[in-house]
Amino acid sequence: MKTFPKGAYPAMITPFTDDGAIDYPAVGELLRWYERMNCSGVLALCASSETEMLSLEERVELAEYIVAHKGRLVIIASGHVSDSVEDQLTELNAMAKTGVDGLCLIVGRLNQHNETEDEFIENIKVIMDGIEDKEIPLGFYERPCPENRSLSEKIVRFCADTGRFAFMKETSCDPDVIAAKIKAAAGSPFRIYNANSVLLYDSLKAGAAGFCGIMGNFHPDLYQWLCENYDRYPAEAERLADYISAIGETGAQYPASAKYHQNLYGVKMSTYVRRGENTPIKPATAARLQRVERVVNELREWLRSVESGR
Repeated sequence: MKTFPKGAYPAMITPFTDDGAIDYPAVGELLRWYERMNCSGVLALCASSETEMLSLEERVELAEYIVAHKGRLVIIASGHVSDSVEDQLTELNAMAKTGVDGLCLIVGRLNQHNETEDEFIENIKVIMDGIEDKEIPLGFYERPCPENRSLSEKIVRFCADTGRFAFMKETSCDPDVIAAKIKAAAGSPFRIYNANSVLLYDSLKAGAAGFCGIMGNFHPDLYQWLCENYDRYPAEAERLADYISAIGETGAQYPASAKYHQNLYGVKMSTYVRRGENTPIKPATAARLQRVERVVNELREWLRSVESGR
């Protein structure tokens, strides 16, 4: 089983045109921006992608486009939104055939009836058996809804022992829970990627493999630097972690705010969203994003001086 690189994996947004169609040129430009920000990869077809608002045909087409234009990025994808296991397997098998590097299962889709640990493990087995590609690495995505749960040490250990799992987007926001999962997966390819900005630094020291969250759409290079250098430059890493904690909130209007923010980088896209109301970005939201970007640029300059020894 392959092991995915450590580092930052933004929860990828989906650009749309003003009339609601997928804006493929903007998707391509967004992928190049993730590359320029030195990201290890992306988690595509996730909540930030507004996946539940895309038809299966659109999801497959989008995943195929992302794979064809991924460059050096690792592409982990989710993309199953249905309730029934049969329909989920249809969606997952279609996604696997697009050529993505890994297939991420949504915890809530396997936890529709508050299953016990053993029942949840049986659900995992059913999904694993039903995925036609037995070589594609699997992952878990603790999506906040629907019906999320934080996977227990027992479930994480089961996944690790199968040898099929290589990725988890962890969303418990609890350092003890994160550390327990890291310990349960130790010695296997199953790596834990923390979604929480505030707890990222401590989780890296505990053995987390990186970051996977929505803030990857704003300043992922800071997260990547922290993942790569937390032990090489401990004092500077702790200082950067303080800044990340302070600026690691998008405020209202996400993911439209992330789309607005991309325009600050020259990645032109509409702020149109399929999930929620298409209201203009509020002046306070725009001002905050612009102010945070000025702080981020100062941090980037400081990190360059750290690495150059100035």
